[in-house]
Amino acid sequence: MATKKEEVQSDRARELELIINELDELNEEARDKNVWIRTKWNLPNQKAWHLGTSDTPERGAYNLGMEHVPPVPYVWKWANTEQYLMKLIDLCPLELTERQSVLLTNPAYGTHGVKVAGTMRIAISIYKKGDDAESHMHSPNASRTIISESGGFTMVEGERIEPVRGDLVFTPNGTWHAHGNEGDKPVIWADTLDWPLIDYLGCAWNRNDWENAADHKNPEMGFSDKFYGHGGIRPRFEPHPRGEGIGSTDKFLYSATDTRAALNDLRGFDGSPYEGISVEFVQPYSGEPTFSTISYRAQLLRPGEATLPYRHTASTIFFVLEGSGHTDVDGERFEWEKNDFMVVPNHRWRTMVNTGKTDAILYSYTDQPVVSKIGHYREQGRDKSGALVDL
Repeated sequence: MATKKEEVQSDRARELELIINELDELNEEARDKNVWIRTKWNLPNQKAWHLGTSDTPERGAYNLGMEHVPPVPYVWKWANTEQYLMKLIDLCPLELTERQSVLLTNPAYGTHGVKVAGTMRIAISIYKKGDDAESHMHSPNASRTIISESGGFTMVEGERIEPVRGDLVFTPNGTWHAHGNEGDKPVIWADTLDWPLIDYLGCAWNRNDWENAADHKNPEMGFSDKFYGHGGIRPRFEPHPRGEGIGSTDKFLYSATDTRAALNDLRGFDGSPYEGISVEFVQPYSGEPTFSTISYRAQLLRPGEATLPYRHTASTIFFVLEGSGHTDVDGERFEWEKNDFMVVPNHRWRTMVNTGKTDAILYSYTDQPVVSKIGHYREQGRDKSGALVDL
């Protein structure tokens, strides 16, 4: 038998439901006037950060559903991606598709968002012999992570770059760039862009009127390294413009050789308990991330090395350059090996383990810079005892 208090609560619940229904009917009329009477309130995407959990709040009777669907953790196996790239190269001429690419899509978005996380897109591109994409410019920032042994060529603001596997080629917003392949074998790279974010903000556009490009003085090959590649030594003059974008790197090539050397130099240190040996690619003079929206990093996990649990409020995409292992995300295991891509969304707890007999090297792309700029970047870890630690 219900208590008096329970009866009062039940009566009040029925009364509130009648009020909500009446307001919803009124909303049918208000819809024609493009207004909405608030009948329910927004449900937060996450529980409070200080609780140390990545769980989402339970939906109640008077909560709306989440307005923006969050991404889910996922691994894109290279064998699956590669088979479609090979079909593309047989079927599609460059003039038909403009870009011969396979785009990675997060399962959470279905066909409603060609993106890996809310702010980032990954497109795996393939160019066969003779392919030559016309010079273009766009407002989103972009980069190429070279997957094949040779990376063809990229022209950025007149600088010719001939990258190899593991090199990072940056085409910041507002820079004219073109790509092609003059070799006999197909070349493959991963394009990483902040296109979803820039598009959401209404700022995405592109140009193809190369004839109106500013004079970039045709810098010599290797210019990025010669002019910007001497750490701690800064030239006191600017030889020519490097695009019209704001807040991005002027150094367009970061080589795999330099990256591996830096990781090797640090290999004897303990490193971070949450990331192992980790480095960040930064603008040569300011030390800021290469893009104002995406930070690019590389990490080395030694054989058998396992990281402690870690999470932050930024989403991170990983590319496996070398090695094999697994990442546990909120207790779910994701196996990875050479050339696989993986996404760990923001707020999710992760640990990483190198299960191979050699070093594992992973590149990562994270939207931490933009999350930091809007004042919402936080980190947490757990120590060896399992205690929650604010980092």
